[in-house]
Amino acid sequence: MDLDEMTMLADWIHFRPMSYVVRGLMGIGAFVAAMNVDHTWSRVTGFVFLLLVGVGLLLAGISHGTWIDILVGVVALSAAGYSWWYTRH
Repeated sequence: MDLDEMTMLADWIHFRPMSYVVRGLMGIGAFVAAMNVDHTWSRVTGFVFLLLVGVGLLLAGISHGTWIDILVGVVALSAAGYSWWYTRH
């Protein structure tokens, strides 16, 4: 990759690349916790975390015009919605 390609990739994201890895791992853990139908506290904590991360990334993506943040925010909100639906049916 040359410098022009790296600059173009940097325009797609707002945060540091490592923060996406950390958020992804925490999001996976929160999704697993949100899908736990036996423990209400872990389900609620995971659901709220997914909502907050999804809304935060969506707002950051919209305000800065970074489509990766918008995409990851929509995925987190979709995971929260699916966990809500799964634990209710």
